[in-house]
Amino acid sequence: MDSVILFGLRIGLLVVLWLFILFALNSMRKDVKIAASSPNRGAGSGGSASSVPPAAHHGGMPQQMTIVDGPMTGSRMDLGDLTEITIGRAPDCDFLVSDDFASGRHARLIKRDSVWFVEDLDSRNGTFVHGEKIEGPVRVTSGSDIKIGRTTVRLVA
Repeated sequence: MDSVILFGLRIGLLVVLWLFILFALNSMRKDVKIAASSPNRGAGSGGSASSVPPAAHHGGMPQQMTIVDGPMTGSRMDLGDLTEITIGRAPDCDFLVSDDFASGRHARLIKRDSVWFVEDLDSRNGTFVHGEKIEGPVRVTSGSDIKIGRTTVRLVA
């Protein structure tokens, strides 16, 4: 009788372990599907960082943001009619960066009237505009370089 109970417990443990493995695989599959379908990852946008206009074109209204240095160089996003963009590693960010030195929700671009501002979201390594660490919202224009971790994002017209 004891061997039957022990055998049943072993089978029960195996079933629980397999259910855990299947649950974990299903969660990972959903995460991959979400990451692959995210339109702001820059995939298929074509071009490279060398096609980005030089930073000499300062001023004006930015129409696009492009990664010019870092792990995802060449990724870009059209700003269009957007008024707020969150940048970071977290899947819920509007513009994702695969940078180990960037926080989950690192920085935010905000459009007020027709002016764009960038602000740090209490990130661990800080946010830099033109090489200077920012403490509050800072105005950015076309040609502005925003450094997030090891990634440099440039706003272009």
